[in-house]
Amino acid sequence: MAYNFKTITVLVVDSQPAIVDLIQGVLHIFGVRKMITRTDGKKGLHAFEHHRPDLLIVDWDLASMDGLEFTRTVRRSASNPYAPILFMTGLSSERRVTMARDCGVTEFLKKPFTAHSLYKRIEEIVERPRKFVRAPDFFGPDRRRKRDIIFGPDKREPAAMDIDFVDSPEEET
Repeated sequence: MAYNFKTITVLVVDSQPAIVDLIQGVLHIFGVRKMITRTDGKKGLHAFEHHRPDLLIVDWDLASMDGLEFTRTVRRSASNPYAPILFMTGLSSERRVTMARDCGVTEFLKKPFTAHSLYKRIEEIVERPRKFVRAPDFFGPDRRRKRDIIFGPDKREPAAMDIDFVDSPEEET
């Protein structure tokens, strides 16, 4: 399916200017016309607060802070904690993917990437938006792909957990 991305704003935060240029070029091919780019995490957060982008593409290794701290800060923000975050990095061991997921990233994409793989991740964000979860130690997109049942420690009985599922800021109370 082809999407009209002309009206969305994308914030790209990556410490390597060549990668930023590459991502910008691919997004331009997709039809994105408004892009904000930063190579520093703190400047990226300032741009996030000032421009309120529709999508964030963030690298793990940023100047002034890492992508995990950036993600946690976005998820605690007052302006838009629900912003989709596509974490794009070459650091893709299972442990690192889990760490990123547990910080609240929406999707993960390994570098080097293809235009097709980037489009598929963005499509996933559009086609299958995930409810947000607010728990004592976490706020972000539901980390599970299947949301039917919350299983307890033995994975056989549904658990009673202190979790709220939230679709949008209006539903959160």
